[in-house]
Amino acid sequence: MKRYGWTTLVLLIAGLCFAMSFLQSAGYDSTVQPEVIVSGMPVNTTITWYSSTSPAHARRVANASTIEMGIDVEIVRDSCVVTRDSLLSEIEQGTVRADVVNFSDIGAFIELRQRGHLLNYNSLHYTTYPPEFTDPGYWAPLYGVILCMAYDENQTDNPPQEWTDLLDPKWKGRIGLADITTTGSQYAQYYLLREKIGLEFWEKLLSIQEPGIYDKAQEMIGALLKGEIDIAGELASYKVYEYGIIKGTSIRGIYPLEGVPIVLNAIAVMNGTDQPEEAKAFLDFLLSNKGQEIMQSITYRYSLREDVSPIEGLPSFDNLNVLWPKDLVDYLQKNAEYIREFNDFIGAR
Repeated sequence: MKRYGWTTLVLLIAGLCFAMSFLQSAGYDSTVQPEVIVSGMPVNTTITWYSSTSPAHARRVANASTIEMGIDVEIVRDSCVVTRDSLLSEIEQGTVRADVVNFSDIGAFIELRQRGHLLNYNSLHYTTYPPEFTDPGYWAPLYGVILCMAYDENQTDNPPQEWTDLLDPKWKGRIGLADITTTGSQYAQYYLLREKIGLEFWEKLLSIQEPGIYDKAQEMIGALLKGEIDIAGELASYKVYEYGIIKGTSIRGIYPLEGVPIVLNAIAVMNGTDQPEEAKAFLDFLLSNKGQEIMQSITYRYSLREDVSPIEGLPSFDNLNVLWPKDLVDYLQKNAEYIREFNDFIGAR
């Protein structure tokens, strides 16, 4: 009787924590969160998850896994760059703690695979994702982030509709961009639009149009709302949703027909994990239909799984002209060169 009483208590506490986490998502105030119903399983093991997903979102997703499968999750969370660098440092020192990892630097995942640090595991869920966005046997996208433009509709009339419209002289000094040295998404946008539109586009945008450079998306959005800039030249779609739908501001997104870059946040199991079966089960849950529905309802990032419903309030993924590297090795190799090029154009103005 004592053993069953303890199991019941664990389930009640886990269920309560999960319910509370849905009510306390940072910054979402009184908006009603989507109800997610999962079955309960006794907590019987713990794995370590290195993640660049925001703390509140990662915890809520992990709570769902705990209740669904009985796998407790210790989250080690930081930015994409810090998570990647910490993991690579631990690999060099032979002190890796991570069982499962996710972050937005696809180049690092390519390197990890090449060096034999990712577990070769053919999850059945890989087949439900577009093949161009996965590396079957090694990693798949936990979610995708679409990069668009944005503006404040209360302050800006007739905003640009295409990326090349940003070169209109009327937007000089009125555009915001992210800092490419600290923001992986800005590198993705630079690489993909350079391939699509050409180098001249970036040379004119950075050296002639004199955009403001921002370290954080919140700073750029604040500049939009204050009227300090008219156009966010690179903003994640989930930020448009958060501010335009959840927080009810007048921020609106622009999704050019020329194409919108996508940044994948990949997830994989580390080779050498002490708990391979539990780590694979956690990965499978996150990539499953139920896991992806939960992830999407919590984070407002795009699920790339083909049987997950679109996010209401954002353009359907299928209706977007999504830009993705044709050659991931080239994408990895040109990182340092293109970052230097971006900064040289800024310095030339």
